[in-house]
Amino acid sequence: MSRKISRAFLAVALVAGAAVAVGEPALAGDTSCATTGSVDYGFDLAGGGWKFTTGDDPAFSAAGFDDAAWKSWSVPDNWNNEADLKNYDGFAWYRKTFTLPARPSGVTDSAVMATLGQIDDADQTFLNGTEIGRTGGFPPDFDSTWEVPREYYPADGLLHWGGANTIAVRVYDGTGGGGFYAGPVGLYTKAHFRGGKAATKSQLAYACALLTKQHRALAAGDLRAYASTLAKDFFHQGDTAARRLSEIRARGRNVTLTDAQAEVFVDDRGRIVVDTLRSWAAGEPPTRELLHFDPRRGVELGDQSRFFRDSYVSTAMNKRVQFNVYLPASYTRTTAKRFPVVYMLNGFNGSNIEWEARNMGTVLDKLIKDKGLAEMIVIFPDGGSGWYVDTSAGNYRSMIVKEVLPMVDRVYRTIPDREHRGLTGVSMGGQGAFTLGLTHPELFSSIASHIGALSLAPLVGTAEERAANAHLQPIKLVQSMTAAELNRHTYYFDGGDSDEYGFGTAARNMSVALASKGVKHDYQLGPGNHADSYWMPKLDRSFALHSEQFRS
Repeated sequence: MSRKISRAFLAVALVAGAAVAVGEPALAGDTSCATTGSVDYGFDLAGGGWKFTTGDDPAFSAAGFDDAAWKSWSVPDNWNNEADLKNYDGFAWYRKTFTLPARPSGVTDSAVMATLGQIDDADQTFLNGTEIGRTGGFPPDFDSTWEVPREYYPADGLLHWGGANTIAVRVYDGTGGGGFYAGPVGLYTKAHFRGGKAATKSQLAYACALLTKQHRALAAGDLRAYASTLAKDFFHQGDTAARRLSEIRARGRNVTLTDAQAEVFVDDRGRIVVDTLRSWAAGEPPTRELLHFDPRRGVELGDQSRFFRDSYVSTAMNKRVQFNVYLPASYTRTTAKRFPVVYMLNGFNGSNIEWEARNMGTVLDKLIKDKGLAEMIVIFPDGGSGWYVDTSAGNYRSMIVKEVLPMVDRVYRTIPDREHRGLTGVSMGGQGAFTLGLTHPELFSSIASHIGALSLAPLVGTAEERAANAHLQPIKLVQSMTAAELNRHTYYFDGGDSDEYGFGTAARNMSVALASKGVKHDYQLGPGNHADSYWMPKLDRSFALHSEQFRS
């Protein structure tokens, strides 16, 4: 449920048994399941010293490849800022050779991760000639993952401490800017990012004992024993204790819990935290988890996060899909209250993860507090580049309407009616907010669009599929509907007067279409282009629309 990690993986697995049971004095306990992770170490790779070339050749990954003829470069970058690469979409390679110092005291290879920030759109990364990870997809199966932070874990022995090292990054850009566009870029221990203080030997043994108890219980198929390790108020990435147990039951006999490269520290609230790479089944890509333990009660608390990734197995998409969730401040303080919901839809070449890059949890907390808005749950589905319709590229409409929406109402404490359910979208997502909302008035009551593609029909699928979906053009939908039909919703939308795709004009035309039928709406056309800097300051207007609808 947390960040997907794709990389060459050397497991540092938990030992099968611990010498101490939870609750016993742990000073003499087995601490071999983890390290304390107390060493804060970083080697920065950002800035100059890089080499760059367009094109693609597997030989570029070799540590000994001669890149002297390549362009000198700096990262983070956006290669479209270079005059000769202004409109370049395609393959490129980055390389940097650097000398690490002698291994610092207390730093193990397994504690070091290669952090490459965010790359537009897909990458494959090599260290000293060995692949350490890849994110996204290359043609012919292109998959943009510009919003996903890159974290890769080199195998033990791959780093040359006190010697020369070469990192080589193969990048493919499919549209828009290309290359490294945000840091950090370097080799860092996890402790460098997370803070906290080092665990004592006793706390380390305590964490190992509780982890071992969980592993033994699941290996034996003893759900009751596993349940005893979870606090009654356990809440982790959307899972309550009951939901976690239900998910384990659904896996049947396929549960093989593995924790690797585990490090233990103590946070500022005195909780013992295990920073681990966890998987629940053999062959399943591990995800980085922060497990929070209560040293007084001998149980796992969960991270109690209110902005996180959730996932489920989608029949519509024929795979496990992710979505992000924002929960308002009072959600975890009481189990008695229910909340309205806004579904927020991403733009083209985006996903649910792009909202993490925008720190939307903090943004929404501030909006609700500073603007006095109604507390609400916000769900961020992964819309890919699917235009929120059903095509051979993916059944995104069915996924949201038939699966995500009823599941959210079932799993989270929503007010499950259309009067307390709204849609907001950005760019392609703005188009989707209008088409989903207008064609499903029984499900949604408020519609908001930022820099929305309101003049376009869905640009996805085969020629036949595009023809079948051609009627899903927001302005044409509005023009074809009666005032009574349109007044089933409330509306907010905006556009920049310098929007390079013409969506500012589309917003103006939408305002004219609604006004011609006497339909009230909140509309802005202002200075700005197709960028976050234009629309994000207007979130107060769109969420105020939802808030007013919910309160009415």
